[in-house]
Amino acid sequence: MRQRPFLTPIIGALPTTVPFVGPEAQERERGRPFRARIGANESSFGPSPRVIARMESVARDQWMYCDPDNYELKVAAAAHHGVAVENVVVGEGIDGLLGLVARMYVAPGEAVVTSLGAYPTFNFHIAGVGGRLVTVSYANDKEDLDGLLAKVASEKAPLVYLSNPDNPMGSWWEAPDVVRFIEALPETTMLVLDEAYGELGPASALPAIDVARPNVIRMRTFSKAYGLAGIRCGYAVAEAEVIRDFEKIRNHYGVSRMAQIAGLEALADQDYLHSVVARVAAGRERISA
Repeated sequence: MRQRPFLTPIIGALPTTVPFVGPEAQERERGRPFRARIGANESSFGPSPRVIARMESVARDQWMYCDPDNYELKVAAAAHHGVAVENVVVGEGIDGLLGLVARMYVAPGEAVVTSLGAYPTFNFHIAGVGGRLVTVSYANDKEDLDGLLAKVASEKAPLVYLSNPDNPMGSWWEAPDVVRFIEALPETTMLVLDEAYGELGPASALPAIDVARPNVIRMRTFSKAYGLAGIRCGYAVAEAEVIRDFEKIRNHYGVSRMAQIAGLEALADQDYLHSVVARVAAGRERISA
């Protein structure tokens, strides 16, 4: 039998599983398409007509590489949140940014705290760097903030994950509760606050952004309310030194030219975003009833 190159011990020990089986794979297995792609959590309203028109107009320019600094999109995201451009990093969706965070803060064998049943791609990245996942059960269909804090303290965890509004439950904590959670964390524990559904939840669930605090990373995406899941583009907002640490390891050409342009145009069309949020809310109430 031929020998083969050795994997690293961490990768060699991982199972050959993925965090999500995509609807395309399920359709191939079924031999027929789905009538609706509900499980993928995509917005079938799609992107703003302004975004579509802009993407069409720059299609011929895709022979050029992207701007590796993502500069214009960072400037726009910073202005949108009232922070400096030094407080924003752009990545290949929140998934790509989570992979960077795992590499930045988790050494092999260290405990990482999350909720049992929370976003599985985060767990996937923690396993990929050899972290030890410690989970806390949901309480009343919400992530258990007190339980997460207790595990962070007992495990001396360098990293904790919280999504608000939550995926998969769709529940949320109000901003004062999230702030209390942040203030109770050890200063040496980094919080990943995943706000992928922030635009679709109540504004009261989103605390004011404090970029002076070095142990909180706020993450946003264009995949949900902005209707751009296919372009894989998101960003994180954090203290400037934290953002500089992302620069040490991020894939500088990972966010395509088209994705940067689409994200820029999407941020500019907040009227369309608000119309989508209203239609989603109406649909949710109708289906619930």
